[in-house]
Amino acid sequence: MKILLAPLSWVSIWAMPAPDRRRIIDAFPQHQFADVYTRDDVTRELDDAEVAFVPGLKGSEITRATRLRWIHTQAAGVGHMLTPELIASDIVLTNSRGVRAPAIAEHVIGMVLVLARQLHTLLEHQRARHWAQEEMDLSGRMWTLRGRTMGIVGLGSIGEGVAKLAAVFGMTVIAIRRRVDASPVDGVREIWPPERLHDLLAASDVVVLTVAHTPETEGLIGERELRAMKPNAVIVNVGRGSLIQEPALIAALQAGTIGGAALDVVAEEPLDRDSPLWSLPNVLISPHVSGTIERYWESSADLFMDNLRRFETGQPLLNVVDKHAGY
Repeated sequence: MKILLAPLSWVSIWAMPAPDRRRIIDAFPQHQFADVYTRDDVTRELDDAEVAFVPGLKGSEITRATRLRWIHTQAAGVGHMLTPELIASDIVLTNSRGVRAPAIAEHVIGMVLVLARQLHTLLEHQRARHWAQEEMDLSGRMWTLRGRTMGIVGLGSIGEGVAKLAAVFGMTVIAIRRRVDASPVDGVREIWPPERLHDLLAASDVVVLTVAHTPETEGLIGERELRAMKPNAVIVNVGRGSLIQEPALIAALQAGTIGGAALDVVAEEPLDRDSPLWSLPNVLISPHVSGTIERYWESSADLFMDNLRRFETGQPLLNVVDKHAGY
């Protein structure tokens, strides 16, 4: 069996290092591996591959790859991969959801704590060697997580991790999920269907976006949704930048109609140096690093190897994507 091994990315930290690739190859000497490092090599080696570990394929490549039966990607989000050709094909698609979920959940809580306790402002005072006790005490901008409501939009592995941590801090957690009748989630008090998004926004002190990027969630949060939020509520986005209509968000933050935002993803990455988001005092920016963890690629390789053993023996694969739902 030929396996195309090409976990590539234009961002170097998202491309699997050579030692982890070698570990996969050495574990399966019975198979032929095409271990490639350029997009041109992917196109050249794809035609006779049965398995491909790639960040994505063009529709024309899917059509040509008549022997391809399974695609695995190092990412959790797969919206960019779901071409009409792939959706219509019998090719199974799996992703790496769950590998980064614990780190992203902690990142979310960390950013919420920074905004709640104004830690970013305190650091500015520290650098200025200014004892700002009176200013901070009288500012009215410091609050606690306990007793607040967190609304999570998207209750996958990341959303579940965020919910569990938020509950530990004494928050009431409500969530939006397409399948409301699926298994209950620890820490989540109520699960609502997507049609109740505005109810969730109105009820939440913290809104967390962990939903997948699909045609249905493109621009999910716009002017109308931001108006539905509480005036002091904050929004956290660790999903995809395209979930939020950025001009509407900037306008709401500048007008003070919402309390703040913590963004690990933005519509265009890297964020333009001239974007107002950089300088707004009620905004935290992290450069798409919420999922950064030590030994990530070791875990990612382990997931692929587990699935490859399952594929060899005809067992169900882990993390199969519903190509029509988009996640």
